[in-house]
Amino acid sequence: MAIDANGVVTGAITNSTGTDVTVTQNAMQVDANGNMTGSSGFTVGSTAFTFTWQGKVTVTGNAMSIQGTWTGQYGSGVFSGTGTTSN
Repeated sequence: MAIDANGVVTGAITNSTGTDVTVTQNAMQVDANGNMTGSSGFTVGSTAFTFTWQGKVTVTGNAMSIQGTWTGQYGSGVFSGTGTTSN
């Protein structure tokens, strides 16, 4: 995933099973306080999934971390990740 200077989140969804994943919708945003909100949709095979996302992005030096929750029609859970910033 990438977050641009305007807080727009972009990225791809992949899986480890070899099944094709098609992103059908991605509308995620990070505000000036690091709060991330949005929704996304994708299909795996012939099954459609939609999710809402809520989380927090924290930057310390050039290290970035993100954590939050997701909710979809088949359940909910937590997510987290780390990365680095670039200029």
